[in-house]
Amino acid sequence: MKGGLWRDHPATLGQEQLVFQPGRKRTHPTQADVIVQLLREKRALGKPLELPEIMAAGIAQHGARFNEIRSRGFVVENELDRDSSSVMHSRYWLRHDPEQDGQP
Repeated sequence: MKGGLWRDHPATLGQEQLVFQPGRKRTHPTQADVIVQLLREKRALGKPLELPEIMAAGIAQHGARFNEIRSRGFVVENELDRDSSSVMHSRYWLRHDPEQDGQP
């Protein structure tokens, strides 16, 4: 498989509509683009992107998408913790966005 892990896997129409405003010009967004947009929206609110939100967007191979995003220069930190009932929670923080913050 060229590129591995379905690199540049296209977003579905539903995924596009979830994060991209109608009328905004966007050519063939990928699932990684959807995650980047979700991360940006959460960062603007000072909050992390939670795993259930990623799953609700229909992105099951999110680990592969995060590898792809990081290879593009984004810095995304994953925070894991366990609650009192031993349920694991995963959160993602966008720490650096090379497209909006510039190069470090």
